[in-house]
Amino acid sequence: MNKKRLYLLLSLLCAAAIALTLTLLRGCHPTDEASAEKQQAVSNEQILGILQSQAQIASTEVTIRKMGIYDSESDKVSLNPNTWKIGHRLCVVPVDIKIKYGIDLNEMTIGDIARPDSSDVVLIHLPQPKILDKSYVPRTNRKEIVSLATGLRDNIGETTIQQIKSLAFDDVVEKDQLLHQKLSREITSNTKAVFRSLMKSVGLTAEFI
Repeated sequence: MNKKRLYLLLSLLCAAAIALTLTLLRGCHPTDEASAEKQQAVSNEQILGILQSQAQIASTEVTIRKMGIYDSESDKVSLNPNTWKIGHRLCVVPVDIKIKYGIDLNEMTIGDIARPDSSDVVLIHLPQPKILDKSYVPRTNRKEIVSLATGLRDNIGETTIQQIKSLAFDDVVEKDQLLHQKLSREITSNTKAVFRSLMKSVGLTAEFI
Protein backbone atom coordinates (compact mmCIF):
# COMPACT_ATOMS: atom_id res chain seq x y z
CA MET A 1 0.00 0.00 0.00
CA ASN A 2 1.49 3.39 -1.09
CA LYS A 3 1.45 6.57 0.99
CA LYS A 4 -1.48 8.15 -0.91
CA ARG A 5 -3.77 5.20 -0.28
CA LEU A 6 -2.70 5.04 3.36
CA TYR A 7 -3.39 8.76 3.80
CA LEU A 8 -6.82 8.38 2.13
CA LEU A 9 -7.71 5.45 4.37
CA LEU A 10 -6.72 7.34 7.51
CA SER A 11 -8.77 10.36 6.37
CA LEU A 12 -11.85 8.20 5.84
CA LEU A 13 -11.44 6.60 9.28
CA CYS A 14 -11.15 10.02 10.95
CA ALA A 15 -14.22 11.30 9.13
CA ALA A 16 -16.19 8.20 10.19
CA ALA A 17 -15.11 8.64 13.82
CA ILE A 18 -16.18 12.29 13.81
CA ALA A 19 -19.56 11.43 12.27
CA LEU A 20 -20.14 8.71 14.86
CA THR A 21 -19.26 11.10 17.72
CA LEU A 22 -21.68 13.74 16.41
CA THR A 23 -24.41 11.14 16.06
CA LEU A 24 -23.95 9.99 19.67
CA LEU A 25 -23.94 13.57 20.94
CA ARG A 26 -27.14 14.37 19.05
CA GLY A 27 -28.70 11.21 20.46
CA CYS A 28 -27.83 12.16 24.08
CA HIS A 29 -28.70 15.84 23.88
CA PRO A 30 -32.50 15.50 23.68
CA THR A 31 -32.48 13.24 26.73
CA ASP A 32 -30.53 15.80 28.72
CA GLU A 33 -32.84 18.56 27.57
CA ALA A 34 -35.90 16.49 28.44
CA SER A 35 -34.52 15.81 31.91
CA ALA A 36 -33.79 19.50 32.48
CA GLU A 37 -37.25 20.50 31.23
CA LYS A 38 -38.82 17.91 33.53
CA GLN A 39 -36.94 19.34 36.53
CA GLN A 40 -37.88 22.91 35.67
CA ALA A 41 -41.51 21.94 35.06
CA VAL A 42 -41.97 20.87 38.69
CA SER A 43 -42.43 23.99 40.81
CA ASN A 44 -41.89 24.24 44.56
CA GLU A 45 -45.66 24.55 45.00
CA GLN A 46 -46.17 21.28 43.13
CA ILE A 47 -43.47 19.57 45.19
CA LEU A 48 -45.19 20.72 48.39
CA GLY A 49 -48.49 19.33 47.13
CA ILE A 50 -46.89 15.99 46.26
CA LEU A 51 -45.37 15.67 49.73
CA GLN A 52 -48.51 16.72 51.61
CA SER A 53 -50.56 14.13 49.72
CA GLN A 54 -48.60 11.42 51.56
CA ALA A 55 -50.00 12.14 55.03
CA GLN A 56 -50.90 8.50 55.62
CA ILE A 57 -47.27 7.34 55.45
CA ALA A 58 -46.07 10.03 57.84
CA SER A 59 -47.84 8.60 60.90
CA THR A 60 -48.24 5.38 62.82
CA GLU A 61 -50.72 4.20 65.45
CA VAL A 62 -49.79 2.02 68.40
CA THR A 63 -51.83 0.47 71.22
CA ILE A 64 -50.14 0.08 74.58
CA ARG A 65 -51.54 -1.80 77.57
CA LYS A 66 -50.51 -0.05 80.75
CA MET A 67 -51.20 -1.41 84.23
CA GLY A 68 -52.50 1.36 86.46
CA ILE A 69 -51.79 0.60 90.13
CA TYR A 70 -53.36 2.14 93.21
CA ASP A 71 -51.85 1.12 96.56
CA SER A 72 -53.02 2.81 99.77
CA GLU A 73 -51.74 1.89 103.23
CA SER A 74 -53.33 2.79 106.58
CA ASP A 75 -53.64 6.51 107.27
CA LYS A 76 -53.68 7.97 110.83
CA VAL A 77 -52.90 11.61 110.16
CA SER A 78 -55.82 12.86 112.27
CA LEU A 79 -56.23 12.85 116.08
CA ASN A 80 -59.83 11.73 115.58
CA PRO A 81 -59.93 7.90 115.41
CA ASN A 82 -63.19 8.09 113.47
CA THR A 83 -61.25 9.51 110.50
CA TRP A 84 -58.48 6.95 110.58
CA LYS A 85 -58.16 4.79 107.48
CA ILE A 86 -57.27 1.45 108.98
CA GLY A 87 -56.43 -1.27 106.51
CA HIS A 88 -55.08 -1.61 103.00
CA ARG A 89 -56.54 -0.86 99.57
CA LEU A 90 -54.99 -2.18 96.36
CA CYS A 91 -56.27 -1.99 92.82
CA VAL A 92 -54.67 -2.95 89.50
CA VAL A 93 -56.45 -1.69 86.36
CA PRO A 94 -55.36 -2.49 82.79
CA VAL A 95 -55.62 0.49 80.42
CA ASP A 96 -55.46 0.19 76.62
CA ILE A 97 -53.94 3.42 75.33
CA LYS A 98 -53.98 4.36 71.64
CA ILE A 99 -51.41 6.83 70.35
CA LYS A 100 -51.18 8.20 66.81
CA TYR A 101 -47.69 9.55 66.32
CA GLY A 102 -46.32 11.22 63.24
CA ILE A 103 -45.38 14.27 61.19
CA ASP A 104 -48.16 16.72 60.43
CA LEU A 105 -47.39 17.47 56.78
CA ASN A 106 -50.07 20.18 56.74
CA GLU A 107 -47.66 22.25 58.83
CA MET A 108 -45.25 22.37 55.89
CA THR A 109 -45.10 25.62 53.92
CA ILE A 110 -43.46 26.69 50.69
CA GLY A 111 -40.57 27.95 52.83
CA ASP A 112 -39.75 24.33 53.70
CA ILE A 113 -38.87 23.60 50.05
CA ALA A 114 -35.68 24.98 48.46
CA ARG A 115 -33.98 24.48 45.08
CA PRO A 116 -30.38 25.77 45.31
CA ASP A 117 -28.89 27.11 42.08
CA SER A 118 -31.70 25.58 39.98
CA SER A 119 -30.10 22.18 40.40
CA ASP A 120 -31.84 18.82 40.57
CA VAL A 121 -31.47 18.84 44.38
CA VAL A 122 -34.51 19.62 46.53
CA LEU A 123 -33.85 20.66 50.13
CA ILE A 124 -36.75 19.65 52.39
CA HIS A 125 -37.35 20.68 55.99
CA LEU A 126 -39.68 18.32 57.86
CA PRO A 127 -41.76 19.36 60.90
CA GLN A 128 -40.91 17.63 64.17
CA PRO A 129 -42.80 14.36 64.84
CA LYS A 130 -45.37 14.58 67.60
CA ILE A 131 -48.47 12.96 69.06
CA LEU A 132 -51.30 13.59 66.58
CA ASP A 133 -54.02 11.83 68.55
CA LYS A 134 -54.36 9.95 71.84
CA SER A 135 -57.14 8.12 73.64
CA TYR A 136 -58.08 5.30 75.96
CA VAL A 137 -61.28 3.37 76.61
CA PRO A 138 -62.91 4.67 79.81
CA ARG A 139 -65.37 1.78 80.01
CA THR A 140 -64.42 -0.63 82.79
CA ASN A 141 -64.31 -4.38 82.40
CA ARG A 142 -64.59 -5.55 85.99
CA LYS A 143 -63.32 -9.02 85.10
CA GLU A 144 -59.89 -7.57 84.28
CA ILE A 145 -59.52 -5.56 87.49
CA VAL A 146 -57.74 -6.81 90.61
CA SER A 147 -59.16 -5.08 93.68
CA LEU A 148 -58.55 -5.59 97.40
CA ALA A 149 -59.73 -3.74 100.53
CA THR A 150 -58.89 -4.87 104.07
CA GLY A 151 -59.66 -3.63 107.59
CA LEU A 152 -61.99 -0.65 107.66
CA ARG A 153 -61.17 0.51 104.13
CA ASP A 154 -63.93 0.98 101.55
CA ASN A 155 -64.00 -1.09 98.38
CA ILE A 156 -62.55 0.48 95.24
CA GLY A 157 -65.25 2.46 93.42
CA GLU A 158 -65.68 3.54 89.81
CA THR A 159 -64.43 7.06 90.55
CA THR A 160 -61.12 5.73 91.86
CA ILE A 161 -60.82 3.34 88.92
CA GLN A 162 -61.22 6.22 86.45
CA GLN A 163 -58.58 8.20 88.34
CA ILE A 164 -56.20 5.24 88.09
CA LYS A 165 -56.82 5.01 84.33
CA SER A 166 -56.25 8.73 83.85
CA LEU A 167 -52.93 8.62 85.74
CA ALA A 168 -51.76 5.58 83.73
CA PHE A 169 -52.71 7.36 80.50
CA ASP A 170 -50.75 10.49 81.45
CA ASP A 171 -47.78 8.36 82.48
CA VAL A 172 -47.51 6.86 78.98
CA VAL A 173 -48.42 9.92 76.92
CA GLU A 174 -46.49 12.57 78.83
CA LYS A 175 -43.57 10.75 80.46
CA ASP A 176 -42.53 7.80 78.29
CA GLN A 177 -39.68 9.53 76.45
CA LEU A 178 -38.15 6.28 75.19
CA LEU A 179 -41.39 5.47 73.39
CA HIS A 180 -41.50 8.95 71.87
CA GLN A 181 -37.89 8.68 70.65
CA LYS A 182 -38.50 5.26 69.08
CA LEU A 183 -41.62 6.38 67.24
CA SER A 184 -39.93 9.60 66.13
CA ARG A 185 -36.98 7.76 64.57
CA GLU A 186 -39.25 5.27 62.83
CA ILE A 187 -41.59 7.88 61.36
CA THR A 188 -38.79 10.21 60.22
CA SER A 189 -36.90 7.39 58.51
CA ASN A 190 -39.98 6.07 56.69
CA THR A 191 -41.07 9.53 55.57
CA LYS A 192 -37.65 10.42 54.18
CA ALA A 193 -37.45 7.13 52.24
CA VAL A 194 -40.83 7.75 50.58
CA PHE A 195 -40.02 11.39 49.80
CA ARG A 196 -36.71 10.40 48.18
CA SER A 197 -38.60 7.96 45.95
CA LEU A 198 -41.24 10.55 45.02
CA MET A 199 -38.64 13.15 44.09
CA LYS A 200 -36.64 10.63 42.07
CA SER A 201 -39.75 9.89 39.99
CA VAL A 202 -39.78 13.52 38.79
CA GLY A 203 -36.03 13.68 38.17
CA LEU A 204 -35.06 15.32 41.45
CA THR A 205 -32.88 14.34 44.42
CA ALA A 206 -34.28 14.93 47.92
CA GLU A 207 -32.01 16.06 50.73
CA PHE A 208 -33.21 16.94 54.23
CA ILE A 209 -32.21 19.89 56.36
